[in-house]
This record gives sequence, C-alpha cells and structure tokens, in this order.
Amino acid sequence: MADWSIQIVPGANPGDPAVFVPQNQPSATPGGTLYADPGDAVSWDNKTAQNHQPLQTTGANLTPLTLGSLLWDPVTPGHQTAAWVVSGTAGTVITYTCLLHAQENGTITVT
Repeated sequence: MADWSIQIVPGANPGDPAVFVPQNQPSATPGGTLYADPGDAVSWDNKTAQNHQPLQTTGANLTPLTLGSLLWDPVTPGHQTAAWVVSGTAGTVITYTCLLHAQENGTITVT
C-alpha cells in the first residue's frame, strides 16, 4: 500500500482556479490524474490561501455523489485531509471536484 499526496496549489495566474497536482506521477501523466492501486491512501494537501473541500463526483457532468462518497470538512490553508483509501478494480476512474470551487477537478485512476 502506498501513501499519495495531491497538492492543491494556486492557479498559474492571479484569479485562476487552484489546481490539483498529484505527487510522484510519471511526467506523461495528464494534469490532475493520480494513478493508484486499491488499498492505497490518498490525502489532499492545501498549499493555497483559501479553503478547499474535495468531493467525489460521478460522470462527466461532475454530479456530487451522496452517501458513501469521499467528502471532508473544508481543508484550511497549510493543512491536509485525512487519508482516503482507494477502492475499485483496474481501470476504474474516480472523479472529484472542490465543493467550494466547482471549476477545480481531478481524477484518480485505479491501476
């Protein structure tokens, strides 16, 4: 089992949305995508000056999941979420967004 960190960093320009940056991924990895095995632990580390709140979503329309999804209290600047354990079979794509900033999105692909 591996432990992964997804950093929440400021956008490239002032006023741009924050960006999810998974750590220790291959250089060819699409932006915002973490590749993880079932049982791996993932946390989100807030490197911005704003609160963020990762929330698991479904499908391309990023509809928030309800019961049983990943969702934490807002993570304040300089802090991180508790670990979330990856589940699913190889090829499963888990999408997530920031509940407080809908334009901030990322994915976890189960390997």
